[in-house]
Amino acid sequence: QMLDLPSSTLSYVLADRGSGAAVIIDPVLGCVERDVGLLRELGLRLSYAVNTHCHADHITGSGKLRELLGCRSVISRASGASADLLVGEGDLLRFGAF
Repeated sequence: QMLDLPSSTLSYVLADRGSGAAVIIDPVLGCVERDVGLLRELGLRLSYAVNTHCHADHITGSGKLRELLGCRSVISRASGASADLLVGEGDLLRFGAF
């Protein structure tokens, strides 16, 4: 769990240590360098950057993470936003052994 104090936004990293695959949830654009540094420090490969909803309180870092690390961006199809992968209720994101 990582906090961006200016926007009061919590971001989360989920990882499968065995494969090194990781997912970041609700990344903040202003924190992308921090997040990339953490992923590299832990030896993780980012599979997905997931937004739980459209954010009025901050600009998402998903696009920048996609550009830098080649991950896929994800958001709910109900949000009306665009992403590499649009998901809905019951959909699963598979990464690593999960």
